Amino acid sequence: MMKLESTNRQDWQGFSRILEVMSFVGEIDTFNPEETRGIMERLCQLPPCPGQTMSMEEVVFWAGVAVGMQVSQHAEEGGIDAETEEKVLVFSSIFEHSTKNAIVDLALGEMESPSRKTYQKTGSR
Repeated sequence: MMKLESTNRQDWQGFSRILEVMSFVGEIDTFNPEETRGIMERLCQLPPCPGQTMSMEEVVFWAGVAVGMQVSQHAEEGGIDAETEEKVLVFSSIFEHSTKNAIVDLALGEMESPSRKTYQKTGSR
């Protein structure tokens, strides 16, 4: 199982963006083509100063998306056979599932962190 650790706010932004894209792709069948286009246009906009505002995780994720799309295109054109395409899909799906779980585990770990301040109830001593 993949484990992520982060105390950097920029990483959290990247992780949430990755999870947003993964969730959208998982539910893409529920959107009409116009909605899909609009969502993808929003998701594919570079933030201001991407070299300073995008996490390495997010950059690597988008590189993986590009490679996946290229593999799919080669399969459609006959450059990759169906069995190989299926193998790549199964292999990458394992990491998709692990990534989602790791992001959730990271978020839950932050919520349960002992470094959180505890507050006394008003009126109690």
